Amino acid sequence: MGERQFQVIGGLYETRAEVRSARTTQELRAALRWAAEAGRPLSLASGQRSFGKQYLPVPNGAVLDVGELERGARQLESELDGSIWVRAGGGTRFRDLRQLFPRHRTYCPPTTDTITLAGALAACTHSSAGYFADSVRAFRLECANGASYLCQRDAAGLEGELFRHAVGAMGALGVVTEIELRLRPIEPEQQVLVNAVYAGPSDSSECWTALQQTADAARYGEGNGLAIYGLWGHAIVFGDELLPAGERRRGAQALLTGEDMTTQIFSQALANRFPAFAEWIVSRTYRPGAALWAPWYGFQFFQRSYDAVHRVMAGRSALASTLRCLGVPGGLPVCHSSWFFPREQSRAFAQGYFEILRRYPALVRRIEQQDVVLLGPSRWPCHSLGETAENVGVFSASFSIRRGQRSQAEAEEFARTVTREAPGFAPGTRVSLCKQIHAEPEQLRQMHRAYVTNVEHYRAIVDPGRLIQSRFLADLGIR
Repeated sequence: MGERQFQVIGGLYETRAEVRSARTTQELRAALRWAAEAGRPLSLASGQRSFGKQYLPVPNGAVLDVGELERGARQLESELDGSIWVRAGGGTRFRDLRQLFPRHRTYCPPTTDTITLAGALAACTHSSAGYFADSVRAFRLECANGASYLCQRDAAGLEGELFRHAVGAMGALGVVTEIELRLRPIEPEQQVLVNAVYAGPSDSSECWTALQQTADAARYGEGNGLAIYGLWGHAIVFGDELLPAGERRRGAQALLTGEDMTTQIFSQALANRFPAFAEWIVSRTYRPGAALWAPWYGFQFFQRSYDAVHRVMAGRSALASTLRCLGVPGGLPVCHSSWFFPREQSRAFAQGYFEILRRYPALVRRIEQQDVVLLGPSRWPCHSLGETAENVGVFSASFSIRRGQRSQAEAEEFARTVTREAPGFAPGTRVSLCKQIHAEPEQLRQMHRAYVTNVEHYRAIVDPGRLIQSRFLADLGIR
């Protein structure tokens, strides 16, 4: 065990912490016993790709690194449609599954392949098409009370309740050591077609109608999205479809989906450094009716370039030196938040969001991302919007900032203002729990009161000594 520097992705938060590592279930149990005996709460770190404070320790706390815990996977059974069920260790990463099962893919994974399966489950991650957890039928949860629970879909009793509530609980209820999930068949060279269904003014009814129609169309089963540039500026509605096996498209390839990681790193870094220039390129690439192809893997994990930039900038390579000379900051610091709301509130949220953005004109030129995706209902009580009967909308925004400077202060103040005022103009809005959280403490706890209640209820059973803790949980008042 030793001390290590931790910096969350996005470059806003960092800390030095004492770290213990667990590669096996036995080592995990030993670390939990140590925490109980030493009176040192543990935060859980795995892929370390959170934007917020989810794995940062509280004062007097330590970090338990479970990123290598029980890695690997094996097939359990197959289905008539070619899908397979596999059992994977919690520390297995999505890129590991590609190597182990090259003719199968994960349903709705997060957009970078270095995240662990357990981390994705703990955060209840989603893609633009749905929720990763919906492809999981069971997982084993090792808890601080010394018990091990086999949590299964439709199980009765505590194990059934933990199956529903550990998803999205950010590790507060225990550590997932193995997962049973379904992988769907895919040809290694199969392609996705990224369609610009609409390109034009973002404040037009045509834009929002196109987004809703795209989300509901079976053709675009790979996902949907609305990218908005500037202050109610140019918008592009994307519809993503999986092409039949064997069908190949030529011509332009979708941005940030290639295998040449040097090119991807350079593009991603410059997008952070010069967001207005990136907007100019994207808006001219995706003209109305444009259709760009992408390899399915590069499409699913298009943000792996963001991961790659972080790794490069932490070193001293020639590429890192070149990027620094161009003014690219280490850590690619961003103010990055998401808000969830009932789908019918999507346009109302955007209208209110942009009215607030008008108060911060200096931030407009720092916009790196503003997008909306429409998802189906959530069946997970600890998801940011909880368990819902209605469809869900998500608005994500990212501003390229400089740590410690005015741009950071303005971006954080802007995001707090959106969180504070959004329930008034878009009822039901909640700030996402798996990104950076910019909110007043009391409002945050009130907004996620159901989440806090659920976590505290099951925490009293599986972690009565409150051994697992983090700054994220502390901000929610969960101690």
